[in-house]
Amino acid sequence: MTSDGVFRIAAFSGYAGDRADALKNQAANSGCDVLFGDYLAEMNLATRALEMRKFPDLGYERPFLHHLKLAAPIIAKKRPKIITNAGALNPRGLAEEVFALLDKEGIDDLQVAYVEGDDLMPSLDELSSLGESFPHLEDARPLSSWRLKPASANAYVGARGIVAALKAGADIVISGRCTDASPVIAGAAWFHNWGWDQYDQLAGALLAGHCIECGAYITGGNSSGFRAIKDQYFNFSMGIAEINKDGTFVVTKQPGMNGVVTDVTVRSQILYEIQGNVYLNPDVQALIDDIRVSDLGRDRVRVDGVRGVAPPETTKVGICGVAGYQAECWVAATGLDIQEKFDVLRRQIHENLGDKMKEFDVFDMTQYGVPMENARTEAQGTAMLRVMAQAKDIEAFGPARHLLPLVNPDGLGHFPGFQWQMDSRTCVPVPFMEYWPARVHVKHLPLTVRFVGSIKKIPVPPVSPEETKPVVKQSDYDSPSFNAAKWGPTTRGPLGWVVHARSGDKGGNANVGFFVRHKDEFEWLRTLLSREKMVDLLADEYKGHRIERVEFPGMLAVHFVIHDYLGRGVSSTVRMDSLAKSVAEFLRARHVDVLNKFLVKSKI
Repeated sequence: MTSDGVFRIAAFSGYAGDRADALKNQAANSGCDVLFGDYLAEMNLATRALEMRKFPDLGYERPFLHHLKLAAPIIAKKRPKIITNAGALNPRGLAEEVFALLDKEGIDDLQVAYVEGDDLMPSLDELSSLGESFPHLEDARPLSSWRLKPASANAYVGARGIVAALKAGADIVISGRCTDASPVIAGAAWFHNWGWDQYDQLAGALLAGHCIECGAYITGGNSSGFRAIKDQYFNFSMGIAEINKDGTFVVTKQPGMNGVVTDVTVRSQILYEIQGNVYLNPDVQALIDDIRVSDLGRDRVRVDGVRGVAPPETTKVGICGVAGYQAECWVAATGLDIQEKFDVLRRQIHENLGDKMKEFDVFDMTQYGVPMENARTEAQGTAMLRVMAQAKDIEAFGPARHLLPLVNPDGLGHFPGFQWQMDSRTCVPVPFMEYWPARVHVKHLPLTVRFVGSIKKIPVPPVSPEETKPVVKQSDYDSPSFNAAKWGPTTRGPLGWVVHARSGDKGGNANVGFFVRHKDEFEWLRTLLSREKMVDLLADEYKGHRIERVEFPGMLAVHFVIHDYLGRGVSSTVRMDSLAKSVAEFLRARHVDVLNKFLVKSKI
């Protein structure tokens, strides 16, 4: 371990399908003794739950095994500790596969541990008898009011189980649905020997974990400033966090690989998928009102100003239920009269289905794209209509059990130039999951650490009520009134000429954070971006959504949460942008009056 008192941890995955060679590269070249891979998102649990209906022995993220095999020779030599939540719904199953893989690679002296306790399916009835109603995060409806039967239920647990495993000598720790940042909190808490009441330090580690949990996002991936590094926009390195004993940290990356770490990439990632100014975690509540981001140059960015208070008495539970069947297909129209062509198709579909349309919970027909005028190629002159259908019963899709006959009911009586997708696999109805984000009291969540090939068993007591604090209320306030006259000459154009943004999903909600490059631009941004202006920017996407707003002066940022933007959540949303990643770019492209004095400096 390092001798300067700084804990260094390198990320090697931001989702299950991330770069296969990242674990190998970080093990070989990062200089970090602890490596961390995040493999889970909300949709993973739904996908793995469907998988386990056919294959009960699976339910974990198999790509990790491939990543580990590639890295095995380096791991055998350098022996870093590895922490991952790739266990998903079956951490024991993955841990046993990891043990077998290492044995096959001739590595027989690494201890593989796994953490159990997040899976609540076996104990739902017992927990209900103890008073748990699993209220929905948005409106507190009890789980008993849900029309579906749970197929999986996983609590978002914290870092304590992983710390126990590390203290017991584990070299590789496999967890299930711990929070994305929990492995980083665990590594820092273990290294610095923090107590669970050192809230400022834990909160700093939470934000450090949030910064590097999404792989290449911290080094320029998904960045609205991508044009500045477009010549090296491939083969990204992943992030490294250097966490000090006081919880402040520096984000950096491997030298010699593509990507950058700047205040723009770090602010983008901090604003990604947050609830507001209070970042909740089972181990601590991080208060980020006063967070500061300082670019130190040379791919090094310092983050401080994070404060912490005791963790909340409840944590999130991701509950999935089989909601029915869904299918989708695409129809293309080219040239003139695009709207009229799609209107004809919509009428044909409605006329054909008649009362059977009521058998669908969703039958959505949304146009994507607008043809270029006087296009020089067919592709440039083409728009797409996405048809997406969901129904409780597969019989709704007709005797063919296929969406295409419903989408083209009149056969050759279609509009001129009709095209559809040649690969029709997505048109075959398949089961889909609906997501119920809920709460459960942490006092009911004991964890257990086990080691593969050993009878060793370490009980990890739950967080006691005495260790918790009521959830700190998220701030929600509007901007001062905007007086356009005081700012000077403007040019009408995209907000994104001078404003960065990042968006993502939080259950059925979407969050989006806007920020500027220069301090003199922030007062303009915070007064411009009121709730009313946000409604204006959303335009036809606004359907009466509740909108929360908060400011982060230390990041020159304004942040919004758009409630129910994704409907019932990622796994069942009608939107093609199911993870709400495109919301920020849509809003940046909306036109506002941009100050000329900002444009003189340069456009993003």
